Amino acid sequence: MSYTLASKLRGCTTQLGLLDEHFLSVQLTRPDIEPRKYDFDLRFANAKPVIVRHIAWFWLALAISLAALATCALWMLWPESAAEWIHPVPLTAAAALLASLGSVLMFLRRTTESLEFTSVHGGVTLVSVTGAIGSAREGKKFFVELIKSINAAKAARPQPPHQFLRDEMREHHRLRELGVLTEEQYETSKSRILASH
Repeated sequence: MSYTLASKLRGCTTQLGLLDEHFLSVQLTRPDIEPRKYDFDLRFANAKPVIVRHIAWFWLALAISLAALATCALWMLWPESAAEWIHPVPLTAAAALLASLGSVLMFLRRTTESLEFTSVHGGVTLVSVTGAIGSAREGKKFFVELIKSINAAKAARPQPPHQFLRDEMREHHRLRELGVLTEEQYETSKSRILASH
């Protein structure tokens, strides 16, 4: 089973695929980083995903302010004749309306919703699916199967706690070597795992 979320507006693509032996394949394409392809063991993923919403309040406020300013200016100084449209006030109001539309586009581009699956004890994000608000609902069927696979992976290979923590740290080390986790994320996760030991 697989799932793909593509955003032409952001230039991002996320492809997820459930593999045999309870692994998840991840392919990420982002405009600001090199494309990444990796997989990870679902035993170490938390079965409760975290929803993170980032709303671009600045762009929304700017769009509303510009639209209100332009509307007030046009309403109070509506030109009586075609010649008055060349006056600076109507031209400025029209420019403000166009800028407002641009701000709305920036608001839509910068407002995101992410569904993040973190590691059990390390607490680092193993995979993040980011799109527009509500985009995670499109893949609901896949994410339900993914959560079932996480639970099945833990049931299929039960381990004593100390061995699980050691293997989770090894998985984090492998992901750091692949460039999925930064050095800082790895060190933070290592500290949390050691504190859980």
